Amino acid sequence: MKLTHPLAFGAVLQQVSAIGFSTYAQIVEGGDNSGQITYSKPDRSTTLFLYIQITPDGADHSAIVNDFNTLAQNYGSQGVALIPRVRYGYSDGSVTTEPDESILMNDVSTWAAAFSNITGTVDIPVIQAGFLGEWGEWHDGQYCQNHGTDDTAADLKVKGDIVNALLDTGHKVALRYPQDHKALFNGNRSVTIHDDCIFDAGFNGTDGGTWPTDDFQTWVDYTKQVASNNTFGGEGCKDAGDATFDWSDYSAVCGSDGLAAYINSFQIAYLNAYNPTEFESLFKDPSENDCVDTIMAALEQWS
Repeated sequence: MKLTHPLAFGAVLQQVSAIGFSTYAQIVEGGDNSGQITYSKPDRSTTLFLYIQITPDGADHSAIVNDFNTLAQNYGSQGVALIPRVRYGYSDGSVTTEPDESILMNDVSTWAAAFSNITGTVDIPVIQAGFLGEWGEWHDGQYCQNHGTDDTAADLKVKGDIVNALLDTGHKVALRYPQDHKALFNGNRSVTIHDDCIFDAGFNGTDGGTWPTDDFQTWVDYTKQVASNNTFGGEGCKDAGDATFDWSDYSAVCGSDGLAAYINSFQIAYLNAYNPTEFESLFKDPSENDCVDTIMAALEQWS
């Protein structure tokens, strides 16, 4: 298994130097994506956090690839970057887990080619590895029953094959769990991490299982080693793991032990502004502009 790849980015129309907040967007195979692929100025961000939802039936995905290409052109021409993640689901918006390996790896190849082919059209700071598990989050799928060396050798190979195929696009790739990162790319910062459950229990929580409770500090330290100031990002959550943080308490979100301090502790570069819904409400509340500006400034310090 290959463990290192050069990260050679092609020229893009307008390079984005800082990520900061990312605006949630989604295109769905079999759905009408015309509204999503048409440019709409993102709210206080220069990056789309883009879910690409594809069906698990072995389709060629040509229609949604075309939609992706159009979206990339429309947003790239306006200097808006994309952070994509491919996941499985259906045209009604419901999600599912990955199909068998033969279909899965063919889909990975299709999307690796799509991400390569739009080089020069739009900036992609990082690709979230996706494909596996519910929401493409590398949990509960048939090839991601466990994390890191707790998983089987066969499933680890599938994980590594996905990441290596995406690395071959020339873009940086982010894994969901540090345990998988260490098992596959031990200490290698050419692969980073994304955290889909930031601040679920405040400053010292496990972030929805990102760091297991039985070896918490080891995995926090490893995450910082490979991901801090390395296009590390994700989104907040309130309903996983040891979730106890009250996102509706703006004084806690904006306080001295709040989100900006956490971002600086881990050197996080981007954050989905629309999750959880309580944070979206804060983000859109004009009376909280000072708080939002402070969080944005923290994010924009880290690449």
